[in-house]
Amino acid sequence: FAFICVFLTWVLLYHTPLGLNIRSVGENSHAASSVGVSVIRVKYITMVIAGVLCGMGGAFMSMYYAMGWSLDMVAGRGFIALAAQAMGAGDPLGCMLAALIFGFAQAFGIKLSATGVDSNLVSPIPYLVTIVGLVVFALIAASRAKRARRENAEKVNA
Repeated sequence: FAFICVFLTWVLLYHTPLGLNIRSVGENSHAASSVGVSVIRVKYITMVIAGVLCGMGGAFMSMYYAMGWSLDMVAGRGFIALAAQAMGAGDPLGCMLAALIFGFAQAFGIKLSATGVDSNLVSPIPYLVTIVGLVVFALIAASRAKRARRENAEKVNA
């Protein structure tokens, strides 16, 4: 179901007029407003979509993953979700890839703890992978920005 949601989100964002409005409001709401986009309407629509997706995620978390409600059920997954969004650069497919990497890191930690490794050593693994991933992403983004500045400078000087 999650893969279908990612695909539908990608179609919505990149192949519909509403998706164009969402991306334009997200990039610069004043510019979007100046060309006639109803910024408040787009924000309400996106909040409703986000609320529905978050509600479904919470229902899945409590009913299937945690087998009922428990205190600290999410256990820092919001931080990892924000990191996945940052690494995915807002693209649904990139965010899914980053989330899968973090999920594999968490599954690796669970498997490692089943072998008898101390849980204090295993529990930080997803967060360490998140930090390393964000550092790598930041280095790649800085390198791309530097290359773009250099190419623009060459165009100006030519």
